[in-house]
This record gives sequence, structure tokens and C-alpha cells, in this order.
Amino acid sequence: MEKGESSIEPVSAALPRDAQALIDSFRDRYLFSFDPFQEEAIRLIAEGNSVIVSAPTGAGKTLIAEFAIYRALAHQDRIGYTTPLKALSNQKYADFTRQWGEGMVGILTGDVKVNPRAPLVVMTTEILRNKFYSGQSEGLAYVVLDECHYMGNEGRGTVWEEIIINCPPEVQLVALSATVSNINEIAEWISQTHRPIRAIHHPERPVPLQYLLCDKDGQLWPAEPASAQRILRRQSTARGSSDERIARLWERRRHGGHRPFRRSPLDVSVAIKVLQARRWLPAIYFIFSRNGCERALSRFLDRGEPLLDPDRSEEVEEAIRRTRLDYPSIVPESDLNRLILDGLCRGIGLHHAGVLPALKRLTEVLFERGLVQVVFATETMSLGIHMPAKSVVIGGLRKRSDLGFRGLTVGELTQMAGRAGRRGIDPEGACLLALESPEAAEDGVRLVQGAPEPIESRFRIGYSSAALLIEAHREPEAIRKTIEKSFGQFQNRRKIETIRMEQERLIRRMAEAEGMASPCCDLATLIEYRDRRAAVEQERERLRNLRVATARAHRGRGRSRSSDTRLNSSLAFFWGESTEERRAKLDAMTLSLSQMPCHRCPERAMRERQLKQSKRLGQVLESHRKTLQHLQDSYWEQFLQVVAVLQHFGYLEDGRLSPEGRLIASLRHDNELLVARVAFSGLLQGLPREELAALLSCFLEEPRPTEGLVAKRFFRDQAHLRRRVKMLEEVSQEVDKVQRLYQVPRPVFMHTTYLAATHRWVSGEDDWLALVEQSFGGHEGDLIRAFRRLIDLCRQLEESPLLPAELQQTLSRAIEMLDRGIVLESALI
Repeated sequence: MEKGESSIEPVSAALPRDAQALIDSFRDRYLFSFDPFQEEAIRLIAEGNSVIVSAPTGAGKTLIAEFAIYRALAHQDRIGYTTPLKALSNQKYADFTRQWGEGMVGILTGDVKVNPRAPLVVMTTEILRNKFYSGQSEGLAYVVLDECHYMGNEGRGTVWEEIIINCPPEVQLVALSATVSNINEIAEWISQTHRPIRAIHHPERPVPLQYLLCDKDGQLWPAEPASAQRILRRQSTARGSSDERIARLWERRRHGGHRPFRRSPLDVSVAIKVLQARRWLPAIYFIFSRNGCERALSRFLDRGEPLLDPDRSEEVEEAIRRTRLDYPSIVPESDLNRLILDGLCRGIGLHHAGVLPALKRLTEVLFERGLVQVVFATETMSLGIHMPAKSVVIGGLRKRSDLGFRGLTVGELTQMAGRAGRRGIDPEGACLLALESPEAAEDGVRLVQGAPEPIESRFRIGYSSAALLIEAHREPEAIRKTIEKSFGQFQNRRKIETIRMEQERLIRRMAEAEGMASPCCDLATLIEYRDRRAAVEQERERLRNLRVATARAHRGRGRSRSSDTRLNSSLAFFWGESTEERRAKLDAMTLSLSQMPCHRCPERAMRERQLKQSKRLGQVLESHRKTLQHLQDSYWEQFLQVVAVLQHFGYLEDGRLSPEGRLIASLRHDNELLVARVAFSGLLQGLPREELAALLSCFLEEPRPTEGLVAKRFFRDQAHLRRRVKMLEEVSQEVDKVQRLYQVPRPVFMHTTYLAATHRWVSGEDDWLALVEQSFGGHEGDLIRAFRRLIDLCRQLEESPLLPAELQQTLSRAIEMLDRGIVLESALI
């Protein structure tokens, strides 16, 4: 989906430019008074300061972003608004369009481009990051980083750091975060990396929140240690257990033993009756699996207990009718859609990533209107979507992760519970923690009373990041300085300082205990000598590695004089220096070491033997040495390993990127190396649009597990396409093998989950329900999201000037067939 551009319209002429007058006119737009933290943030923004605001969900952080927009338009400046989620970007685009008009607002999310030169542009973080890397700030004077606690997200956190590192210093930042414990640390890092930023920490909720434990019988308990003990005692007594046995079971559980009680989830009907009895509806009921949400809705409907009066049900039916008119491609006959529509008519909703975007939006609208009283939802509903409730139920205290089940974090609980309590409506919100077993009560109390976790950097160097760094900076020293601006390295420096102070204390204490007083110098000086000597040995090892790499590359390329020159230059870039420069550096380090007093000290050998004989001290020092080395060099080593892979494939020569390398730099994709390798391999050449799109669908992110029989049946009639897929698998395996060789632990995924459905859709299939059931077998929402991401990938390749014109034309035709019907209807929902 792509729409044209518009220039900045002069709507700001009516807005005052004086700071105080601007604040006053902004305040006049609202019927309520601002909180002190909002007033403070608004004043700082009006004075030209960057701000980072940490406050609970529902506290009113969005108001601060709206003032930044107001000020930008008043000054006829451009402002970028970034979010971590496409659904949130779409919601913000719709909100801002209603507020400021279509001509003033644009959106860039990869698969959607509408009015990209508008004064206010909503965009994904990945798009903004690429713009800043390439120096294309496009006149942005402000950037809003919404949900910036995503900086601690395992898969996406790096992008947030890269935005801040590369953001032009004249850009004013407005960062909005959920409650985290180290907001001042983040502000200090941003102040060092970008420009001074003021931190505002507001931990208080606008509506008080009551946490309660809810056992399987629906009895409510205060979330405090005494309640946990009473719940356990009550259950154990019912089973006839003695006090002594209860104590043994509890102790075993504390030390990681088997749980003494079976898990017995709270029945959703019991929980809803509790909420009804206490007038705590509307409510969001969080369940950490899609199937769990669907089962809960189905079971509740089977009991025939509507939560709406008949007249209100008619309002819902009218809203459903209008939604089907607006989105005619919705197929109400599918099992999931029928379940959702039946639930809505009875005042109960379902919300998870597999639901059609139009039906999710309908559920949100009906919930806001009070026509849905309970929504069974996965935790994605807690992330930025505006759906305040009177109460929240947490359906369990454990959730599945990539490494198995784990307990909730305090931050996750706070984010979900934050939906409870509607400002200006409810005097208090309620959060019920459903206990799957009596001993889970202790976990619940720990979560409620725990402090929010700090944001830990998830900074990682990928192929796109490395290629962008090379394009932007060229010189290794400049690249290293940029990498070391990361929040990860900032936190590492803090850890290094702490470890060194701890090491000095340990050295003094252990040396005194073991009688190691030196007649000539203190023990710390001797240890410094040993560390510097170890650094010399490490440099010597790097020189050996460089020589090995040179020899290995020579064997693969021949030995002409011109190729030797290019190779040595490229290797010098990879290692940061040439062989001669490394040799000179090693000589300088050796000379410096020889000038230390310890080098010729007659006591040194004896003191070193004492150190060696002191097993405890030796272990501590060696552990600290390895930790310090890792903290100092980990990100640079990551970069060198990634560059080694790029060089292996010939994508980096003389410190310059090849066409393949430049394509990698431009891609916003988790599998960018494999995509670029395939794009230049010829495997995509000469294919019709449906086969080209089908092959590219193999590179979308790893999907949820689905039935593999669909692809097998499809390949029976598509033998030639199966051969192409086999060749893709070989390229994928080659990339994985090379990554292992250079110790780059990045996933290389390639699958056929979406292949049959993509081929059928791009071929012109119009029967969406048949396509989903016969060629996919999963949730409609998953397939639509996959198609939208495929549109994004195809568009990135189509817009690259590095690929053949014929391939670009086929990509354009594939996008045209992908972006239609229900897929197009979902683009901005």
C-alpha cells in the first residue's frame, strides 16, 4: 500500500510560538488539569530540552508526546513518531489523522507508505534507524520514541540503541517508557551519546491498584506473605497433611524440589462471577496462549451466560454489520471468526495475534464503548493498545518461552496490571492473580512486592548493522568508537569499574591473609604487570591469527601481486590493522612492558610463584581477568566476526562493500545475509510472480508450528519449485556452516510454512477461507501478517537499484497481487 506525498501545510499559523503561550494554548485543549510530571515534561520540551519519561501504563505519557507534536507544528518543524509494533503504529496514525487531518500525517511501516513527507510521520524503529545511518534525517526536528523500554527486548533492542547513537544532535528526543528501575542510567547514557536529556520518573499510578490472589474456589486474598501461608495451610489441611509434612513440602519446594500440589487452573466462569459480584467489569483476562484464550471463550459460551442485555446485544450486532461493510473480505464462516462474533454478541471478546486485524479492532472499539465486558487476551494486548479496564485477571504466573516455561517478571506483571483502573471513572483498579496451585501464592506475593527490573542492553551486531557502520564510517577506529557508544558498552564500563574495585579489595585482603607483603612494590603493581604481559601474549596470538587468515585467503584466491595487495588491504580492514601495523603495535607493547619496574625486579619470580601457589587468589584473578577482557572487547569482537563472514563471501573488499554488501546494508530483515545471497545467486531470475513470491516467503521469520503436510502436498504438482527450494536450503546450509566457522551465533531460518498459500494467493485465488484452510492451516491473522511482511521484503528488493530490472518488475507484479482483498484491508488496522 503506497500513497503520494504532500508538502507541509501552513496549519501552524494559528498556533502561538512563544513557549508559555504555546503551553497555555495546549492546556486549553483539554478539560482536565495536568499532573505535575506532565507539566514538568511539557515545560522542558517547550524550552528545547530532550526528555525521557518513565511512568506506569495509563499515567498519561501520551499527552507529553502530543505536546511535542503540537510544538513541532507550531514551529513548522517535522516530527517522527516511532513505535515498536505495527499495530501500535497504525493506531497512532489513525489517532493523529483524526486530530490533525490526512494531509498533516504520514506513515512508514515497510509494507505501507502514506504521505512520507508529512510534518508528522509515524514510522517503525527499523526505518528510522536506516535513515539515521545513511544521514537522511529529512528535516526531522523531533523524534518521539514510544515504548522505549523495548530497548531491553532481546530481538529488537539493538535498533533503539542504534537510533539514539546515530540521531543528529540537533534532534530533540522525547522518550516514553514504562516503569523501569534504571531510568537515570539510561538518561546518563543518552546524555553522553546524543545530547543532554532530562529524566522524569513518575512511579505513582493515577488510579490506585489493588492486587489480590484468587484461588481455584474464587476466594480472594490480599497479596501478602501471610496470605500465601494461609492458602497453603488451608489446602494441606483439606488433604489431611500434618504441620510437619506441610513444612517439609514447603522447604522442598523452596530448594527446587517437586511441587507438592497438582496444578489446577482457575475456572474462568468462577473468576468472572467474582468480578460480576464485586462490580469489577469490564475486565481483561490475560491467558498466555492463543489456544487457552479460545478454549476459555468457547467454554464460557457453552455455559450460556451472556454478559449483555438484549438491547445492548443489538448495538453489537449493528457494529458487526458496519464492520463487515467496511471490511467485506471478512469470512464469518470460519471456526475462529464464528466463535469471536458469537462471543461479541454476548459481551465477551477474544484478542490475540492470530485474530483478523479488523476483528481485533472491532473488539477494541466495543470494549471502549462498554459493549464487551470481558476480553480473553494474550499479553500482546498490554503493549500500548488503548483498552483501559476496571479490572485485570492474570490467568497464571508462568509463561512459555523459547527455553521452556518461566515465571513472569515484575515488569510484565506491571504492564498487564496497568490496564486496570480507568482514569476519571474508577476510584480504584483491581488485579487478580489466578493461582494454579497453593504454592503459587508465594510467587504472586513476590511479583507484587518486587521492584521493576532494570533495562539491560540487548545490543548485538548483525550483518545489516555491520554493513551500515562500514558504509557510514569506513575507518575501523571510527567504527569501534561508534560501537562503544552503545548502551551495552556503557553498562559494561560500569561493570568493569565495579569489578576492578572489588578486585583491589580482594587482593589486599587475601594478600594480608596469606602473608604476601612485597619488599619492593605492592601486590596490585605486580598483578598489573601480569595483566599487561597477558595482553602482549594476546596481541601475539592475534598476529598469528592474522597470518593464518592471510594464508587461508591466499589459498582460495591465487597469488598474483594485485590480488595480494587487495587481499592484504581487506584483511587489514577486518583486523583493524595490517600485519606490519600489528607487528609494530606488538613491539611497542613489549617495550612498554619491559620498562615497568617489575620486569627486572629480582623479587618478581618469587612473588609470582607465591601468587601461583595461592590457589584462591589465582582463581579470583583469572576469573576477573577473563570477565574484564570480555566486557572490554565483546562488541568489537562481535563486529570482527560478522565482518569475517562478509569477507568470506566477498562482500567486503578494500574496506568497501560489494553490491551484495550494500544490499545487506539496506535490508530491514532478520535474515539479511541469506536474502542477499539468494537475490544475487540467480535462483530468483526468470520466475513468474507467484513462484518468486513463494520462494521469498521461505525467508519470513520463523512461524508458529503448523502442519507440514500442506507443503508436501503442494510440491507433488510443483516439482520444479521443489528443486528451487532445495537449492535455497543448500544456500541456507552454506551460510550456517560459514557462520559456525567464524563463531557468529545468528539463526539462519528457512521454511516452507507460507509457500503454498503465497503461491495460491499471488496466482489470483479469491477464496480466502479455502486458501487458509487448504494451503495454510493456521490462524488467518498469522497469514495476513506474513503477507504484509512479505510485501515489505519484496518492496525493499524492488526499490534496490542493485538488482536486475527484470527481477524488479516481477517483484512489482508480485506486490500487486499480494496487496489486495483482505490483505490490503488489514494494512492500516
